[in-house]
Amino acid sequence: MRSAQSKYGYGMTLSACLWLGLFPLLGGSYAHITYNKWIIMLILTGITLPCFLFDLVRDRILNKEPGRKLSFRDVFPAIIASLHILWILITCLLCTGSYDPDVWWRGKPVHFEGLASQLCYFSLFICFFFSRVHLKPVLLSAAAGVAVFFVIVMLQRSGENPLGLYPPGRSYAKNPEFQGTIGNIDMGTGYLLLLAGLFLYALLSNLPKFHASNNSRQTSYILPPTSYLLPVSIAFLLSLYLIITMDVQFGVISLAVLFLVTLLCFIPKKYRLLAFILLIIAVLLVVWFWPLYGGGIWELHEILHGRIRLSFGSDRIAVWYYSLLLSGESLLTGGGSGTFASRFNHFIQENNLIIPAEQDGHPLPNVFDAPHSEYLNQLVNHGLPALILFVLLLLLSIFRRHDRCLPLLTPCSASVLCYAIQGIFSYPVCLVAPMFWILLALSFAEPKESKT
Repeated sequence: MRSAQSKYGYGMTLSACLWLGLFPLLGGSYAHITYNKWIIMLILTGITLPCFLFDLVRDRILNKEPGRKLSFRDVFPAIIASLHILWILITCLLCTGSYDPDVWWRGKPVHFEGLASQLCYFSLFICFFFSRVHLKPVLLSAAAGVAVFFVIVMLQRSGENPLGLYPPGRSYAKNPEFQGTIGNIDMGTGYLLLLAGLFLYALLSNLPKFHASNNSRQTSYILPPTSYLLPVSIAFLLSLYLIITMDVQFGVISLAVLFLVTLLCFIPKKYRLLAFILLIIAVLLVVWFWPLYGGGIWELHEILHGRIRLSFGSDRIAVWYYSLLLSGESLLTGGGSGTFASRFNHFIQENNLIIPAEQDGHPLPNVFDAPHSEYLNQLVNHGLPALILFVLLLLLSIFRRHDRCLPLLTPCSASVLCYAIQGIFSYPVCLVAPMFWILLALSFAEPKESKT
């Protein structure tokens, strides 16, 4: 009989610790952080592949099963991910005659989201999907990473410049949109949301009432006694504080959805639908009668009353609308990885479209190099089939365990849910995306570890 220790891959567990604990802290100055993160991502992906092979060879040598025994249903997500990357390859091959390899391969000069990055994400997904990762040290590594991230942000807010993150002439006072070791607070919020979902459901796994309310068995995500609970609890609270104080609206929206799904799990099944309907009605009434001017709730209030503006959401309505129009030019194959910026700007100029430069006297960014939506990014760059396959992967993860229409989340699928919500408002970039693909892969793992 195997010991509990031998059920896990040492190499891939170490790799997961590096990705969720160390990777978010590396990158250096904001002046070059995206490029630096991209290089670090390539290096860590190069480290992950030997870690995967080490675990595979170690299991073979010790005459153990090389991995989980998987049925077609088990490997279905990997098939979907493979079809997704295959379609992305096709879209990139179709654009090679129109764009330089620096655009579709590297994603230069914007965000480095070219085909090379897409292959990295797929490789990470496959390696972690077919691995057995011990989640407990990964949680502790992620918690330590959040603690360091928190200290750096607090130092920045106090007027310091730890690690020289701000270039000369820049500071938190002048550039509050950059904080921590992720850079832009939109990306930093995305990172914190991933871990907030992970930490919350790792903690909830220790509550017997939570399992009883879901009519589910306890799984390997359950942590041993308080030695793990305390650092994970602290890291969760730090994540919440940073998400709220970074004041990125989609961060609060994503947290609200996470807490709503969690709350419904504690409500008796026969009252869940009623509670959900009443809550939605209450939210709609608040938005409909919202008396204050400014902010996201006021913009929703205006939209419900039929007074929508392209400038809403810091011009997100404009860039979403124009991106949808752009997608119609090549609905099936898109334009290829990394091509959005040049295609979008050309489309705007060619059709004499205008992105508002201000809203009621407040200046707005009116130059966009990304569609500010994960889903529109898939649609415009890789076409409708890629978007459908990507959404299917998300749904397979979030609803892998469910009670009718209510997802019964695990730590990793809770992370996926948070990323799926924030993805409506943000776009993929190597600052955060590798961690998402790893957690997405881990969300499909069948846990077998006992509580010890």
